[in-house]
Amino acid sequence: MRFQAYTVLGGGLAVMLLAGCAASRLPLPPVGVSLQPGKFVQEYYLAPGFAPEQPTYALGPFTVENSRGVGPGNFIPLLQEELTRAWKANGLKLAGKQPTCRLAATIHRISISGRGWRFIKGRISASLTASGVITCRGRIVFAFVDRLSLSSPVNPGPPAPGETELLLRSLSRELAHHLLNELLLHRLTAEARYKSANTLSSSRGRLLAVVIR
Repeated sequence: MRFQAYTVLGGGLAVMLLAGCAASRLPLPPVGVSLQPGKFVQEYYLAPGFAPEQPTYALGPFTVENSRGVGPGNFIPLLQEELTRAWKANGLKLAGKQPTCRLAATIHRISISGRGWRFIKGRISASLTASGVITCRGRIVFAFVDRLSLSSPVNPGPPAPGETELLLRSLSRELAHHLLNELLLHRLTAEARYKSANTLSSSRGRLLAVVIR
């Protein structure tokens, strides 16, 4: 009996470990796209020559594959709202009809945890794994994979009104910021590196000219 009980426990532990490993994997990139580590998102792809400030955009569709502790219908509207706000704040153009480009994203996993210990720990946590693409006339010009986790402010006792919604809104806002920072600042950081390299080369050239003289 002891051996059987140990076997069942060991099997259950193995299943839990395998599930944890599966949950830690990032989603596969779109076919034909090679992702690289990003500064703001986990991984990304940006097509050479793509200028994100030029086209008009449509945002969506957005889908949820797996959720725990939160309904997809509660999160998707918040994500749509925060992306729209971030798009406009950064001067990107939205078009209701005939957009040049479209952002589509999949929330592979989203969860709210800590509710059972909320009264003691004083906070709850939210996490998600997401991927998405921007396509322009059928061509992928930007792709990303990201993983985020946030916790509510510590406040022991009963939960504050709207605590879960505020945390989900913060999570969606953070995803929008990560996405747009990678999309818009990548070219600026690349140009800065290029100018830095040019300045260094010019300085070496001037130094060499002085030595020769």
